[in-house]
Amino acid sequence: MKKRIFAWVLTVGVLLAAAGLLIWSYSSHRDELTSETTADAAIKNPAKVATEGGEPVVTIDDDVQERMGVKSEPVAAMTRRRQVVAYGALEEDTSGSFILRAPIAGAIEGAAGKTWPAPGETISDGARIGQVEPRLAPADRVNLNDRLAAAQADLDGSRVAFLADQAALARMRTLNADDKNVSDRAVQEAEARVASEQAKMNGIQQSIKLLTGALASIREAAAPLEMTRGGMVVEVLAHPGESVESGQSILRVSRFDKLLARVDVPAGETVAPDLKTATILPLGNDAKPLTGERVGFAAAIDPKTQGQPFLFRISDPGATLRPGLSVTAYLEAPGAARAGAVVPRSAVIWQSGKSWVYVQTGKEKFTRREVKLEDPASAGWFTLSLQPGDKVVTSGAQMLLSEEFKSQIRVEDDDN
Repeated sequence: MKKRIFAWVLTVGVLLAAAGLLIWSYSSHRDELTSETTADAAIKNPAKVATEGGEPVVTIDDDVQERMGVKSEPVAAMTRRRQVVAYGALEEDTSGSFILRAPIAGAIEGAAGKTWPAPGETISDGARIGQVEPRLAPADRVNLNDRLAAAQADLDGSRVAFLADQAALARMRTLNADDKNVSDRAVQEAEARVASEQAKMNGIQQSIKLLTGALASIREAAAPLEMTRGGMVVEVLAHPGESVESGQSILRVSRFDKLLARVDVPAGETVAPDLKTATILPLGNDAKPLTGERVGFAAAIDPKTQGQPFLFRISDPGATLRPGLSVTAYLEAPGAARAGAVVPRSAVIWQSGKSWVYVQTGKEKFTRREVKLEDPASAGWFTLSLQPGDKVVTSGAQMLLSEEFKSQIRVEDDDN
């Protein structure tokens, strides 16, 4: 009897445990289904994509546009001639450079407490960087020293003779006073010899003074090295301690507030005869086109291109541009002007090697349209693919492209 009761209790316990497991499994599975459904709803694509006239159209609600930061503005009209594309590089404008030359022959000495200028350093106008100690030619120095030594010897001899004449004059005066043992004439002749020797000695002393002063002035007459016009040091041609000749180049500085762009028009292309300016795009700085004023033809033709070489002066090119940087120039070609529009740079997106913009064709519709960028303009790109007044997305265009492709991915997943 006890065995039956035990078996019955065990059976009931097993059944209750199995029921509990079933209930727990169902509850967990239902939570997972709810989470998946919620997740699907959370990542649901807010944009609808369709194709109209062969162009993709993205439809998106106003509130979603605001969250994505989508903004559009109409493109402005522009009339422009066809442009010829030319390539070249920036060159230094020699009008902005200055070469410091040695004012005299001698040895360079740097300014006390200052380091000698180095390439890349900026020097202000009128700055003194050192001096040149004058240098005499060996023959000139030997000649002056020989003359000074000879004068010193003459002075010593004259001093001895002067002292002897003074002693003789004293004796004669004594003898003349002692009952005229020496005549008055002899005394007068002795006095004349003393005066003559005194004058000779004074003349030699004056020569010595002049020779000594000349040598001292030559040693002390250092010529200052001052920058008449400052700028960035681009070349150091001499250093302290080196000997230089008069007029020798010591330092070269340049200012880069003006640069020249030398570009070569491709062979066979021609530019407008009234060409005055060109749009210059430095390599890696396409977003900031520069305006170059025509200077004239370059001095020589590049044998590689065989095209017309032009020089354009660029004012205020920026602090980072330097000679040697490659540039692309757009020059007006002959012919009538074309009517088009200016598309802002922020509106252009690149996909599959092509340039596109999103044109707002409705309150909630945006059409992706391919545009051909003819040439750069100050506010963007000149194009014939758009009409003045067309509203293009200038903020959030990349977000619209992402939503468009996200929709395509979902459609493919649904098909699978």
